[in-house]
Amino acid sequence: MRSSVVIAVIAAVLASWLAGCGNRHRENKEPPRDATRARRVIEPSTDRVGPLPPYAIRADGVGPYKLGEKLSDLLEQLASGPRIALFEIAGVVHRDVIHAEDDTILVGGEQASTASFVAVVGSEVARTESGIHVGSTRQEVIAALGPPVDDPERARDPRLLVPGTLPSLRAVFDGGHVAAIVVASAAAAPRHATECERPASTEKAIGACMTGAGELIEVNGDDVVIRSADGERTLGAPPRFPGLVFAAPLRSAPEGRDELVVITRTDEPASRSWWIAAYRFEGARLMRAIDATQLYHLSSANARWIGADLRDVELYLELASRPDGIDVGGLLTTRTASRATKIRDVVVISPAQVTRRRGKPASAEAGDASGAGSSPPSPRVLPDAAVDVSDPAGSSPEPPRP
Repeated sequence: MRSSVVIAVIAAVLASWLAGCGNRHRENKEPPRDATRARRVIEPSTDRVGPLPPYAIRADGVGPYKLGEKLSDLLEQLASGPRIALFEIAGVVHRDVIHAEDDTILVGGEQASTASFVAVVGSEVARTESGIHVGSTRQEVIAALGPPVDDPERARDPRLLVPGTLPSLRAVFDGGHVAAIVVASAAAAPRHATECERPASTEKAIGACMTGAGELIEVNGDDVVIRSADGERTLGAPPRFPGLVFAAPLRSAPEGRDELVVITRTDEPASRSWWIAAYRFEGARLMRAIDATQLYHLSSANARWIGADLRDVELYLELASRPDGIDVGGLLTTRTASRATKIRDVVVISPAQVTRRRGKPASAEAGDASGAGSSPPSPRVLPDAAVDVSDPAGSSPEPPRP
């Protein structure tokens, strides 16, 4: 009896002790009510925020790089920090250019102003909705974006193509493939003067309407020949044009007919110059409508101002007719030193105007034979503008000999 009592007492004491230990263990587990919680600090992400290549090439820009935006705002978007260069050659170019996307996209405009053009020189960084990109062929561009804009009052270097469905785009070709794509303000819509219809162009000739009957302009090296629409008769053959870049018909609105406009380039050991001349028919005679006039002049020295070798600088000219003359503009490109076939820079050049002769034009033969001794007229330099050649620069030493 006594032993059972003792055992019961011991069991009760032991249970009480175990209960006390459990309470103390739970009390130690509870955090102090006045303890300060550790704050969670989130570091800002270093990853790029926003769209990533390949970007969409549209009528108003390329991806996040839009026409009309402030250059200063676009600079702030660059993940790698400001990369802007001044392209300045008197009478040729005056632009600020932002290098973006590892130098594969260029955004340019007048200093401290807004973006007036966006250029793509990389093959993978951007493409149109139909898949056109740097590296596409001419046939692919025409199939996807339509044939070139048909405007008798405009002419351009054959290495430039402005598709009819996207007139704010200029595709720069080199060897049959797109070497650069430039988006800028679109030119005014063509007026489609129909009083003088051009015959269809052929593989060897360009359709023109210089007499009202329709003609074909054939270019063979430095020679230009004007033939009847059937190709049987030769109507005119201006003197040879050494350094011929291109020849094209351009509608003169007051006359309602085309003129033959010729762009040539002269290369000297330390300089390059681009020239313009124009011819029209007066009766059966081919007369000069614009004397040989220098448009742009580059030297080895001023080419270095834009970080290029003179031999790596090229101009792609565009022409627009106006009642008393021709507006000239276009693009300047430079090429990489390591790969001569790859365009590095694309910049819109300064615009210029040349004036047609007033009164009776001079005969092509007599005027061109006189040439080198006389001073040519100088183009009128206009304020800088975008790629639209309706407001295209100039300078003017002596004219080349025909």
